[in-house]
Amino acid sequence: MWNIVIIFQTFDTKEKCISFAEEQGLILKAKICRTHKMPMTLLLKKSSSVGVFRCRKGGCRKRSALGRSSGTWFENVKIPLPQVFYLMYAYASHWSHAEVRKNSFIREPVLSSATICDRYNYCREAVVLYQVDHQVAVGKIGGPGKTVQIDESKFGKRKYNKGRRVEGHWVLGMVEDGSDDLRLEVCPGNVRSAEVLIPLIEKHVAKGSIICTDCWRAYDCLASHGYEHRRVNHSDPDNPFVAEDGTHTQRIESQWRVIKRFFIKDNYNNSEDFSNLIYEYTWRKNIANNHHDPFVRLLDAIKYTYKP
Repeated sequence: MWNIVIIFQTFDTKEKCISFAEEQGLILKAKICRTHKMPMTLLLKKSSSVGVFRCRKGGCRKRSALGRSSGTWFENVKIPLPQVFYLMYAYASHWSHAEVRKNSFIREPVLSSATICDRYNYCREAVVLYQVDHQVAVGKIGGPGKTVQIDESKFGKRKYNKGRRVEGHWVLGMVEDGSDDLRLEVCPGNVRSAEVLIPLIEKHVAKGSIICTDCWRAYDCLASHGYEHRRVNHSDPDNPFVAEDGTHTQRIESQWRVIKRFFIKDNYNNSEDFSNLIYEYTWRKNIANNHHDPFVRLLDAIKYTYKP
């Protein structure tokens, strides 16, 4: 597992960073000139983060050099490479901005909030693209004879910090009994109608599944979409948590408090970023469930998204 000591030892110089990037396939080691079909010369310049390629043959000598960072994770990077890798580790470790500054092994230049936020956003974008495609590849949860609990919850803050009205985003949660594969979707338009929820359920839950929900009316048509639908009435004064036939949604409901704790340091109400934060949470949860190294998984996401 990567830790801050290994990060410091591995990425304390620009040369070590470039060597690691080459080994991981984050940048090309060599490039062939399209005109002359010959290997181009690699030049490492101070003005370039990872160097440039130049062809020395014929008319190519008059052409501009090709930046090795073009189209890669390092394109338009304005900070030293050791800080790029340090911020990758910080994001993978889910550090706050204060923790990033406190733990930094590079004192100059001082990392600003804008720089940290910018690199975190790049990391999150790579994670989201990887996570979206990964869920499609893994396939749907449930199936004939399998039970999937479904519930929706609103993420946000109470208006004026008081009262029952919450401003924020409705999120649909789905989890199969006996599995840690949690699926989350932000409801488009912040609407919980059948027209919105059913397509989201069909996206993630296989036909023939036994679906357990509360009595929200949008779920009433699930049976007509190929599912066996069971309900628990939370308004039942005798037993609001478990129906007479044993149906309940306690597992998915118990997830909401854990999920919302993840968002304490983030903005509940930023409509542009909220869907990405949901995907990030799912990515981090899968890493924790499978005891994977988050820095390695981030590298996988970056290599999947940025192919040199």
